[in-house]
Amino acid sequence: VSTQSTGSNKKQMKVFILLCALITLALAQTKPVWPYAASTSVFIEGWGERREDRHFLRYYYDEVAGKERFEGPTEWNGEFFWTVVIIDTVAKKEWVVVHQQGLVECFTGADNHSIPHPNFNRAHYVGKAEIDYTVVDHWVERDNEGRDLVQIFDRTDNGEIKRIDISSIHSRRPHSVTFHYHEFDAGSQDPALWTLPAEILKICNNVQKDDLIVN
Repeated sequence: VSTQSTGSNKKQMKVFILLCALITLALAQTKPVWPYAASTSVFIEGWGERREDRHFLRYYYDEVAGKERFEGPTEWNGEFFWTVVIIDTVAKKEWVVVHQQGLVECFTGADNHSIPHPNFNRAHYVGKAEIDYTVVDHWVERDNEGRDLVQIFDRTDNGEIKRIDISSIHSRRPHSVTFHYHEFDAGSQDPALWTLPAEILKICNNVQKDDLIVN
């Protein structure tokens, strides 16, 4: 056996071992899991037609209870309001409360909304990354043409979701929507979150869904 042939076999063996190691590493990773109840602060980039759009909100949800709550600044007709939205998917009802200085208004109406539950079963492991000095696993979901549609980043130590990027390839101005998650606390939520104060409920106005400020 020639020295050249032996060297070639060694290289092939090294490549094979490396590929086996990479496959084993990918199979060993636990895919991200979206909890059935949690609260989190979310900074969103690109929500809308423009990549430069920015939103910040506090999000609470409990799929077992069928309830959601959003809190954050909302722009409406060129003005900013602090907005609280509560959605009861069981009763199919929504409440929107807006605050601006001393002003408080409340609107309620029907809502057929369902609580989204991301499923990451199609995610493929890419490797490791770092977000805010925290080591995370990087996952990608691709379409049938091999294009990256969703990128997920979850902590290596506890699986907490840190970031999700969704490619908006079918919008008028294709771009990515990025969700940055902070203070992600999984678990059942306080039932008091789904109830408005009596002082606000007594001034709440019944409106059609299309007339709600937040849709």
